[in-house]
Amino acid sequence: MSSAVRVRGTKDGVTITFGFGEWEDLLQELDTYLSRVPHFFRGGRVAVSVGLRQLTQEEIHALGELLSKYDMTLWAIWSTSEDTQREAASLGLETGLDDFRTDNARRSDVLSEVEKGKIVMGPVRSGQRIQYEGSVVVLGDVHPGAEIIADGHIIVWGHLAGIAHAGASGRVDTIICALNFNPTQVRIGPYVAQGGAQETPGVPEMAHVVEGYIVVEPWTGKRRPV
Repeated sequence: MSSAVRVRGTKDGVTITFGFGEWEDLLQELDTYLSRVPHFFRGGRVAVSVGLRQLTQEEIHALGELLSKYDMTLWAIWSTSEDTQREAASLGLETGLDDFRTDNARRSDVLSEVEKGKIVMGPVRSGQRIQYEGSVVVLGDVHPGAEIIADGHIIVWGHLAGIAHAGASGRVDTIICALNFNPTQVRIGPYVAQGGAQETPGVPEMAHVVEGYIVVEPWTGKRRPV
């Protein structure tokens, strides 16, 4: 199973985290996985984490039907999308914030840190290495072969094509943002992921850590693995 769908058993039931991808494809992937272990999660109560993804009642209902096929019960949807929370509540499900805080709250925290950070007038060219104990904002592109290392957040007001390491002192609550996100490698705290082609060129994206994985999230609310 890919990192776009993660199933985890806990003492309180089952947690399923959905990442980037089309909803129908993710449900198919989940169905395939559960069909291989049809008895392992039987009778489990399921809480689903979808981040900023906006789900309709029909999409939530389809998920519930899939789980019921394996004698599992959907009881909660955790999301930072108010629309998703509203749709889930209308179906009688428990709702609440995702394991990641609301977008507005996180942006406020990031901006507060950035105000105290280092501003670099780009471009940052191949072979250059920028390192700072706080957050770093680059006004310009970060070329392949360049490296940005920050104990805080990294925000690139341009094309990120080099290496970016946020939370270098060990923090995992930091983020890496870019107007065009196509890094060679990203690191957040101790976590490392290789870069890949941007799913939607020209759409600003943000990398952060969710349950031990680095995910990239467009402001439209869909996640993709890196």
